[in-house]
Amino acid sequence: MSDSPAPEILLFARGVIALLDLWPALTIAVREGWGGHDSAEKKTFLASEIVELFDTRADRLPDNTIDPKGDDPLDRDQVSDLLAQVMSDEFEAAVEDDSLDPLGADIVRCWRDVLAGKVEVVEGLENKAAEVGRMGVKAQSGGGEVEVDSEGEEWESDDEAPELVPVAHEPKERQDPVVDDDGFTLVQKPRRR
Repeated sequence: MSDSPAPEILLFARGVIALLDLWPALTIAVREGWGGHDSAEKKTFLASEIVELFDTRADRLPDNTIDPKGDDPLDRDQVSDLLAQVMSDEFEAAVEDDSLDPLGADIVRCWRDVLAGKVEVVEGLENKAAEVGRMGVKAQSGGGEVEVDSEGEEWESDDEAPELVPVAHEPKERQDPVVDDDGFTLVQKPRRR
């Protein structure tokens, strides 16, 4: 048995990466650094988690190859829940633009297409993702459109808050005052973010 992944899994991984590249919520979160300095790595982590779950839960034939007629390893809701969880945990963002269910359905459809041998579907997704990457991301806000160009600059047509917002942090605890040997309280400068 070989340690290299099956060709179907590699093709599915390419499709998942392309679909994540086409998802405005994740693209904006990565571009704005909501996941910290390693936001791009977190996007790759999300793709690998999805691919691994599909691979490990797939129905197998006796020769350990993936059964193309087997049931889907995950359904749309399970994929959507995983996407929401990773966006919340890793990017501290609550996705409220109703994009989770369609993306979950697209990922499940990509799995089916890959098992059916439809390489052109994945290639089409990759081409579209490359095109969107050059043009920038366009996302709907509460009242108008928010556009983010390929350089990360953003402009908005209305002044309403966008639907994709970072999750609020709980206030940090105050530091205890520092008292020197003579009993004087030292003044602490506030830390900047």
